[in-house]
Amino acid sequence: MQQYQGFLITIALILLIVLTSRYFKWWVKGIITIYYIAFAYIFITVRNEINQKYEGIQPVPEAYWDENSEWVYQMSDFLHVPLFVILVYIYIRWIRRVDTAWAKVLIVLTLIPATILFLFSHFMFNFGYGYRP
Repeated sequence: MQQYQGFLITIALILLIVLTSRYFKWWVKGIITIYYIAFAYIFITVRNEINQKYEGIQPVPEAYWDENSEWVYQMSDFLHVPLFVILVYIYIRWIRRVDTAWAKVLIVLTLIPATILFLFSHFMFNFGYGYRP
């Protein structure tokens, strides 16, 4: 389970963003929470099955890398596309809520580090779990 520590921290941060946001109704928060918990369970279960299928085979066959990489890249979309939609929704609601132009400028400026963190998370997920030597 230690190999999934970074993944579970990412899921926890996504849920923290969603659950502390005032822009979602309680039932939307529940749906998003169920989605990401189910996603984490499915991802970890299938990836463990792939690892067990090729465990003990030396050298590691090409089929393992193909299957593992394909699984991770598909799941990366299921992780990051909903997160992108969630973040865009929060930013739109946040910008519409403030009144002054200066506050809107500052909010737009926070998009820079948010985008960098989003892209870094996407890269690290694909690299960390789907790397193919």
